[in-house]
Amino acid sequence: MSQPNQTSKLAVMQNAKPQFPEFEKFAESIKSQERAKFAYEMKHGLRNNRAKDEKPKETAQKLLKKARALILKHENKQAETVLRQAISLEPKDASMHALLGEVLMKDSARLMDALSCLMQAVKLEPTFGGHYALIGTLLMRLQKFEEAIDYFEIAVKFDPKNYIALSRMMHIKAHRARWDGFEKIPTYLKQFNNTRVLSDPFAFLSLCDDGEFQKQRSLSQVRAKLTNPVKAPIYTGGRPAGKKLRIGYFSNDYYNHATMHLMGGLLENHDRERFELYLYDYGSKMRDHEHNRARQSADVFHDIRHMTTAQIVDLATRDGLDIAVDLKGFTEGGRLDMFNSRVAPVQVAYLGYPGTSGLKSMDYMVADRITIPSHLRKHYTENILYMPNCYQPNDESRYIAQMYDSRESHDLPEESFVFSTFNNPYKVTPREFDIWMNLLKEVPDSVLWYYVSNADIIDRLRKEAEARGVDGARIIPTGRMQPEYHLARLKHADLFLDTFNVNAHTTASDALWAGLPLVTKTGEQFAARVAGSILTAAGLEDLVTTTEKKYHDVALRIAQDPDYLADIRMRLAASHGNSPLFDTQGYTRDFERLMERAFQNYLDGNAPRSMGISAA
Repeated sequence: MSQPNQTSKLAVMQNAKPQFPEFEKFAESIKSQERAKFAYEMKHGLRNNRAKDEKPKETAQKLLKKARALILKHENKQAETVLRQAISLEPKDASMHALLGEVLMKDSARLMDALSCLMQAVKLEPTFGGHYALIGTLLMRLQKFEEAIDYFEIAVKFDPKNYIALSRMMHIKAHRARWDGFEKIPTYLKQFNNTRVLSDPFAFLSLCDDGEFQKQRSLSQVRAKLTNPVKAPIYTGGRPAGKKLRIGYFSNDYYNHATMHLMGGLLENHDRERFELYLYDYGSKMRDHEHNRARQSADVFHDIRHMTTAQIVDLATRDGLDIAVDLKGFTEGGRLDMFNSRVAPVQVAYLGYPGTSGLKSMDYMVADRITIPSHLRKHYTENILYMPNCYQPNDESRYIAQMYDSRESHDLPEESFVFSTFNNPYKVTPREFDIWMNLLKEVPDSVLWYYVSNADIIDRLRKEAEARGVDGARIIPTGRMQPEYHLARLKHADLFLDTFNVNAHTTASDALWAGLPLVTKTGEQFAARVAGSILTAAGLEDLVTTTEKKYHDVALRIAQDPDYLADIRMRLAASHGNSPLFDTQGYTRDFERLMERAFQNYLDGNAPRSMGISAA
């Protein structure tokens, strides 16, 4: 019997099924991964950057530079990939681990991964303050505030010029009512007078009332992170007569948030015969009633949370927006980058951040004659769109729960005068607290109903009261409640005492809607003038003061003069039906006229300019 030749053997072997299918499957997957990796590196130019005979360190530094550019464009997934490649080449470079931690920190589901990267950076570079500052920032995100303060203090100790750490440390101390070192704040602030100093603009609002200082903080942030602002395209004609004005609202607060509490009625009352509403959501935390309300109000609702800056700009351009409205500014999660790259020919800052954006491509800011009078316009880089009454919208349909509670159920005395403060604790400084304690001394048996975001700071506040000769038990703490129940409890207070550098904003409107009078002191910066605008629109100008003494005197008169308090309450109740503050439809029509005027100015070929309208 003849044997098969060698060629026949080879043919049989080639046609045979593999004897180890698991290995073959694994090998094929490796090939697939390598192909994907190769394609990704080619797409992002990673292979092209590798010069012949280039040292790993040089390649890693190129990758680090590329990652930073990607981060500025919010291309975080690509930045993570590039950083991991850089770290594989230079595993002992602390800056790469730190930057990777900073990228991962942007995803709330990966905070522990971020912390691991930052701890590795500290291990490699234990005396570099920037790493501790990033850990402090992460702890802020986790609401571990006391630990965050510790890490910021370490950061400043190693690097006294780490101004991000210094500003955040001061801001969190304010949140925690830690007033030790309060007298040093003016000295600290002098270090930030240089426009090249990078810091958080929002962190300074409660630390000083200085419009020019706040403007410089915004400008320093913009100059460091946002370059080459895009100008509006020149209008070349061809717009059909009667075409609806298309407005895009950009935010991550389309849920149970102060923004929706204020402007939910505005969205619902827009004239759909004249306007189209596009809502862009880049990260709302939940899909609740308010979120669904926003979706139902929109002609088009886009969830853009996973999009890069370039993708968002492209989407908005294809949508053909006429006006883009930024509802965030420098508040948490704000995305001024897309406005820097321009998403509409007319761009407007509105409602979210009580100060200037500092952005050259932000054409306008919505205000009123009280929040930004003409002599203070110099503190804003935007042109001002003046509403005829208060700039702030209100929703006249807001529901107040029917609660059959009593003062006793809130640990309040039934017969005593109840002062209250429902502002976020970070707004309170020793200046206000001193006045409040004097009022408690002057009004026997009165108490101060005090909103605290964290119950553990009440002991600190009571010790501060004791240090001023007031029984700490006269400070009655209260915490967060659902909006309808918060509004319902306000009936148990007699007077809301406002804060100075940052007034009550939404909380002021809440109080007045619930029938609770508020006394305020106006200052210079926008944040310090909001409550004055709100009270004026409600017809309660006599509760707006300009000095600490007048503030004290008005509050004391209200507490000691029952007839005056009764008169205020009567006028406040009437304001619900006859004041512009709570006229949602009237506000919406004014807002629409203002938007139309700004857009017509663009169609006419004019540069943006400050303008206003009179009440209809």
